[in-house]
Formats: sequence, structure tokens, C-alpha cells
Amino acid sequence: MGLTLLCIGTLSPEDYARYSLALLAAGVAAGFVGGISAQAMLRYARELSPSAMRWGLLGLPLCAAALACPLVAAYMTWRGEWSGAALIAIASIPALAVMDTRRSLFVASARADAVFALDAWRAGLALVLTFVLFHGWGALAESPLLAQGLSVLACLLLVGTRRAALVPAGSRVIDAQYVGYGVGLAGWMAVIVALSLAERSVVATASGLVASGRYAAQADVINAVFAALGGALAQAMMPTYLAQAADPDAAALRRLRRLALLGVLAIGALCVLMGIALSVSGLGRISAALTDDVSTALVLVAAGALWTSAGFVQKPVELRGRTHWLFAGVALAMVLFLLIAPNLAERYGPPGVALAKLIAGLTYTGMVWRLCRIHR
Repeated sequence: MGLTLLCIGTLSPEDYARYSLALLAAGVAAGFVGGISAQAMLRYARELSPSAMRWGLLGLPLCAAALACPLVAAYMTWRGEWSGAALIAIASIPALAVMDTRRSLFVASARADAVFALDAWRAGLALVLTFVLFHGWGALAESPLLAQGLSVLACLLLVGTRRAALVPAGSRVIDAQYVGYGVGLAGWMAVIVALSLAERSVVATASGLVASGRYAAQADVINAVFAALGGALAQAMMPTYLAQAADPDAAALRRLRRLALLGVLAIGALCVLMGIALSVSGLGRISAALTDDVSTALVLVAAGALWTSAGFVQKPVELRGRTHWLFAGVALAMVLFLLIAPNLAERYGPPGVALAKLIAGLTYTGMVWRLCRIHR
């Protein structure tokens, strides 16, 4: 959040749009790699054989990144958005894949100290390096991207000696499930990030790069709040979810869903309170970028709450390994967004694009709710 606010307050709307588009294009690849390696590690860390563990921590994420990076480069070239910012973002994907997979191992091992060290070093270094680069290099889109890439590399060195207290002793059957488990989630995570990229691209086409930068600023702050707090809630609930995967209990799953819903509603309320506080804080460019378009912000909060809720609703399907259904569902939601967003953008501008995201989220949530009932 601090890094996002620093970038909003320093970069022009055009440069923030370029920064956001480059970061998200690489983020599609990072989401794909994270689904294959990090999410699969989180699910199967306690069941893998030693050889599969070694492959999963380094070989699998690097291979997935090696496949993803050229595809992102080709996309940026095709879109005519190739730049230094895009090159830096793409170059960071392999290190990010290895770090996210290692983090998942620490989470599965209940090593909160290692998770905190990894996240704290990464966030702190990224913020400090961005500040230094802004003053030494200039207010360029490349500065925060380079800072984030360097912070990931530093984290791998600083936290690389920590070891999870696991003694894996899996079988070839479990190892095979591990590899297949991540494929569906990889597609799901890539499409989720691609949806954010599509949002900003539609706004840029309909209303220009300045409007896209302002839309991206609001979305990045709102998404950061939901990702941080919703992700923390999901990680805290993960041991209970994993127990349900082995021994399902309908009543326990209902309690988990109610807890998640209350948490998501609280996060949405916090976003609104933050917006009110920013509107009266007098933070200059930051306040203007985040509170001038209230209608877009409110729809984005509603969409963020809906998509975060869907992540909790889908857990039973996800943990039972039926991730290909999740990929199919989010792909359909993405198609729906691409069909309705350009028309809504022409009619209503940025709020119309946010509304299209909300409609796509409602569609996806309905689909995963139905899947949970089918696959109970």
C-alpha cells in the first residue's frame, strides 16, 4: 500500500498507466506460474516425496517462468507497449516465482516467522528502493518496477537459509497429483490478473491513458486492501480448510463461509472509510487521484468484495483438486467482461468498466457456488 501511494503521488497519470499495464502484463505470467508452483506447494507440501519437494521449490517454478516470459514479451510487442518498464517486469518473473513457492512452503509449515521475514523484507526494500530511484533516476514508470524486482532477489538471499520443519515422505501418486493440481489454478490465476489488465486497457481505449492511470490508481489501492486482508484471512483459515479436504463436514464449511463473508464485508467497509479519510486528508495528488471519481471507487469496492468472496466460496472445489472447473468458470467470466465492457465504457466511462467487472464477478460467484453444490 505504501508503494502504491508513493507511485500515485509521484508519477503522472500517464506514467502510472504505463507502470500498471507493464506490471499487470507480467502479472498474468506470474499468476500462471504461481498457480502451477506456489498454490500446489501450499496444498501438497506435507505429502510430497523429497525429490518432488526439491523439484517443486526450484525446477518447476523456473520452468513455468521460462515458458511464460516469452509469451508476455510477444504480447507486449503485439500491443505496441514494449518499453523498458515491460522488460524489467518480465525479467522479475522467475525470481518472483521461486519466492512465492518458497513462501507457500513456509505457510504450509506454519513458519509464521519466515513468512513475516519474507514479506517484510520484500515490502520494506521495495518501498525504500523506489523512493531512492525516484530521486536518483527520475519519476519514471521503470523506477518502481526495478525496485520491486531487486527486492525479490534480495529476499531470496536474506531468507534463503530458513528451512521449513517438514519431513516429506510422499508417493509417486501424490507427486503426480501435485503436478496436475496446479494446472487448473494456473489458468485461473492468470485470467484473474488478465481481467485487471483488460479493465485498464478498455479504459485507455475508450477514455485515454490519463483516465486509465486514474482508474488503475483506485483499483490498485482497493485491490491491495482486499488482497492483504482477505489473503491474511484465507491463510489463517487454511488449516481448517485442509482438514475439510480430508474429512468434509457440511456444517463446518457453512461456518467457514459465514466467517469469510463477515470478513469480506468488514474489508469493504474499511475501503469506504479509507476513501472518506483520504478525501479530507489534503494529500494533494494522492487524494485527488483516489477520491475525485467516487462512483468508480464504490463500484470497484463492490466488485472487489464479490471477487474476494468467490475465492472463499470456491475453496471446497479447489482443495479437492477440481481446479479445471475454476479455470473454466473464470474464463467464461472473462469472456462476458470482454463482451460487455467496451459498450459500458462508451456509455458510462470508467464506472461502466467497473460495473462490467462487478457483473463478471457475480457470474463467476454463481458458477462456483453451483460447483460446490455439485461436488460436495
